[in-house]
Amino acid sequence: MEDKEQIQTETDQTSPVGVDQQLEEFLTAWFQVRQLIQALNFNRAHQQGLSTTQFIVLNFIEEAQEPCTISWLAGRINLDPATVVRTVDSLENRGLVARRRDKQDRRQVFVEFTEAGRQVQQTSQQSFKNSILEIFSAISPTNRQALVEGLKEFVTIGQPPEAERARPHRDEGKHR
Repeated sequence: MEDKEQIQTETDQTSPVGVDQQLEEFLTAWFQVRQLIQALNFNRAHQQGLSTTQFIVLNFIEEAQEPCTISWLAGRINLDPATVVRTVDSLENRGLVARRRDKQDRRQVFVEFTEAGRQVQQTSQQSFKNSILEIFSAISPTNRQALVEGLKEFVTIGQPPEAERARPHRDEGKHR
């Protein structure tokens, strides 16, 4: 009897109704994970005394991996440049970022981490990773591996074809 139930369960999961149910469960779990990670992420910002906008700006400066302009940051974050200027002003007042003019084009102003800003970013990232590690390590090794493999497969299947990925988008390019 147990084998029949197992076969029925496997059949149900491959039928459209079973897939629909799994999709609903996946989406519910995904949104809960997203909320948890977002809460942990913003908690690390607040532990450092940063506003959410300051935190986001610092993350994009780090993502750039080179000095970047206000307009690049505003475009990446989808905020008004004036808001980004005020945020950079406050980060600069705290000694976390610095502005510097381009030597070739004095109209260009770049924003980059100071050593203090880099340290705040590294400390908050380690705190975030520790929080995630605590949760992750509580999952059984088999389920951790299944989670990682399943997410990798999901991303691989969801990727656009190679030709689409290779084509640059209008908002991509230099950080200048």
